[in-house]
Amino acid sequence: MGFLSLSYILFFPVTALVYFLLPGRGRNGWLLAASWFFYLCAGPESFPFLLGAAGVTYAVGLALEQRRKKGLLALALALLIGVLFLFKYLNFGVSLLARGLGAAGLDWSPAVPPLLLPAGISFYLFAAMGYLIDVYRGKVRAQRSFVKYALFLSFFPALLSGPIGRADRLLPQFEETHPFQYDALREGLLRFLWGAFKKLVLADRLAAVVNTVFAAPEEFGTIQVIAAACAFSIQIYCDFSAYSDMAVGSAKAMGFTLTENFRTPYFSRSIAEFWRRWHISLSTWFRDYLYIPLGGNRKGKMRKDLNLLIVFAVSGLWHGAAVSFLVWGLLNGIYQVIGGLTAPLRARVRAGLGLRENGAMTSLWQMGCVFVLATLAWVFFKAGSVSAGLAVLRGMVSGPMWVSPLSGMGMDRWEFLAAGVGFLLLLAVDAWSQTADVTGRVLTATRWIRWCVYLGLLLLVVVFGSYGTGYNAQSFIYGQF
Repeated sequence: MGFLSLSYILFFPVTALVYFLLPGRGRNGWLLAASWFFYLCAGPESFPFLLGAAGVTYAVGLALEQRRKKGLLALALALLIGVLFLFKYLNFGVSLLARGLGAAGLDWSPAVPPLLLPAGISFYLFAAMGYLIDVYRGKVRAQRSFVKYALFLSFFPALLSGPIGRADRLLPQFEETHPFQYDALREGLLRFLWGAFKKLVLADRLAAVVNTVFAAPEEFGTIQVIAAACAFSIQIYCDFSAYSDMAVGSAKAMGFTLTENFRTPYFSRSIAEFWRRWHISLSTWFRDYLYIPLGGNRKGKMRKDLNLLIVFAVSGLWHGAAVSFLVWGLLNGIYQVIGGLTAPLRARVRAGLGLRENGAMTSLWQMGCVFVLATLAWVFFKAGSVSAGLAVLRGMVSGPMWVSPLSGMGMDRWEFLAAGVGFLLLLAVDAWSQTADVTGRVLTATRWIRWCVYLGLLLLVVVFGSYGTGYNAQSFIYGQF
């Protein structure tokens, strides 16, 4: 039941309406039942894992509050990580081991049966681990109500692809009564509609070019391969931020506030800033539960750099069980290490050139560098293997400038025009959001301006959205993680 499916368009209004009509004591039970139904639609075979994770971590949380035993916490975390490894990384680990033994002259190639990857498991297990650590640290109290705790892990807007819930922010909201608020409904629906625009008009349209060129980069010219790589940078931002917009919007319409997952990351002036603006719920999770426990920046420069590389290596593997994801993660870590080492030199160069630290030229140059570096790393994220990623990089620098006709890249001229206009609108809104609350400005504008925005976005989605034979609007890139 993806956000853009007809079933969700029917499911959400019914869920919200019943929620507001029920008395306060029955609302959480209703939301939990609705969330579990939503999850069952993703595949009933995944449900026992969600239920088991909720039951085990609920009990461990209560036990940790009574006696804060580090051994119990370690055992619980090992169990959750072990479950994640079993379903997501077992085949990858066995294949790496087999390759290593093969390089040593030992022939070992066991047959590992394919295992089900439960929907959303990376997201709700990370939420559960964060909860247990917070209870152990005394940051939050263990939740006494199983219904509220299970709802914390299962809340349907964020269940399948985040944002990853934090106990200190989301659990208290299930203690509150959320009366119907027209302004919250308007804000939530506007966010949802903006997410639908980014997904249908931009992300899924650009996917045609990206998939076509990445499948055979040797058949295209350097400009075409570079354009496809840049298109993927925009596609993945639009795809994932669209999901987050629709998740945040769905929750907001019912009075709940989820973590903002994106803050215009491509307006960042460094890779470190980029990761403070991209997938914020995951980045802050790794900061609080891995980077800081490793020592953060408290144990010297070399240890800080090593901690960064460890965190980004783990982040890469979180996204997928493949060496290409590890390379993508390590590249982002290496960027930050090099950025820290070269910061004084770059400051001197800017001073020598007479560029102001916060001047327009400096900012534009830095944002351009961030986009280029991020795009080069995204190549490995998209390619699926290191060799395929290297083939795309070779295609950027070798061969003729242009080979196939424009239509050979997966879109015709009108599709490119629609993508270009959509991108300019996205760029304008993201640029405006640097200095203003765009959603707030729209919602407080005069009625005719508000309705022009509502109907304009709806028209763009309906008329210029990507549809057609074989198209699946429910497919989101981060849904596979």
